[in-house]
Amino acid sequence: MSRSAGLLCLVLVLIALGLCAGPVTAAAVTPTQVSSATGAIQSAFASTLSAEKSGGNTSSLVAQLNAAIQLVQKAESENATEPAQAAADLQNATAIAQSVMAESPSVGQAGSAARQTTEATSVGAASVIILVAALTYIFGGRAYRMAWLRTHRDYVVRPANG
Repeated sequence: MSRSAGLLCLVLVLIALGLCAGPVTAAAVTPTQVSSATGAIQSAFASTLSAEKSGGNTSSLVAQLNAAIQLVQKAESENATEPAQAAADLQNATAIAQSVMAESPSVGQAGSAARQTTEATSVGAASVIILVAALTYIFGGRAYRMAWLRTHRDYVVRPANG
């Protein structure tokens, strides 16, 4: 066999091995990665629930949690066909859950402050109402008579038979 024929055989063998090996694929997402993302979402949900109990408006946090759950579901469904995309989706879901956990304390504090403001306003308004009612009870008759006399001061009373 000549040197060029041997080189040609070597090239053909390398090409055949390259075709048999196929494309290099990423490793599939493991159940541990899925449970880690799910655990992060559950922790974020508990934090969101605490913020909601404090009176915070958690609608945006709940929407973000729903998006994270959808990403985990998408990652589980595309794991067999696109494992790299599934891993990216799980990372995004975990990042969203961590973001929600970071935001929820401030949302809870804002809700607590709003509730305290509302309670203080209610107590103040009730106090003013009670004060006005007490003053009306004590001085109402006198104030009514004084007002009546002022409006009728120019009237002259004449005898009926005269």
